[in-house]
Amino acid sequence: MKKIIPIIVIWISSCTAILSAQEFRYDGGLAGGISCYMGDANQVSPWHRPGVAMSGVFRFLLNYRWSVKTDFSAMQFSGDTRDFDNRFPNGNDYSFESWQYRLGGQVEFNFFNYGIGYSYQGLKRISPYLQAGAGVGYSTVDGGYVSVDGSLGVGVRYKIAPRWNISLEFAMHKTLGDSFDGKSLSDPYNIKSSVLKNTDWFSTTLFSITYEFGRKEEICNNDNR
Repeated sequence: MKKIIPIIVIWISSCTAILSAQEFRYDGGLAGGISCYMGDANQVSPWHRPGVAMSGVFRFLLNYRWSVKTDFSAMQFSGDTRDFDNRFPNGNDYSFESWQYRLGGQVEFNFFNYGIGYSYQGLKRISPYLQAGAGVGYSTVDGGYVSVDGSLGVGVRYKIAPRWNISLEFAMHKTLGDSFDGKSLSDPYNIKSSVLKNTDWFSTTLFSITYEFGRKEEICNNDNR
């Protein structure tokens, strides 16, 4: 009996430690930061005229390296050709202000095995990551405009507790159309542009905090189901 009790204690401790090492299926939370437009009214800086950006975030955690993220965002954009020296035909000036409501999806890759656990698993509480994806958004410019975009971004995330994460990321989004900044700026030089050659982009810089939930089923011999 004296030998059995220590074995049971070790077994229970082992199970608890295994489960405490990032074994959750989902991750959700909120993000906030800035959104910026680049196009005919701003061909210089991805951080010019920053607007407010807010989003709700949900991830499916595939493993320590890979995850699939979806988010719903509200972003503010503005642009004014008078901010720069570039002149349009007939000396015309253009400006716009809009909100975009966007549903997006991305695949994310951590450079390190991200999580908290045993050292033999090589888990790191901090990891840089890459993301790529696409989204569809509705903009309030000119009475309403629907756009599709492709995105590529980089970021870094840190696990402040077994279930809590913070991250900072920057992403560039290329729209598949040339009316993101309004009809007046869709072709100011009267040069036909294609889907691949339009000049409309936007950037997002976001800080997020998320919580992991939905524990995966585990058994103590590390045979994950």
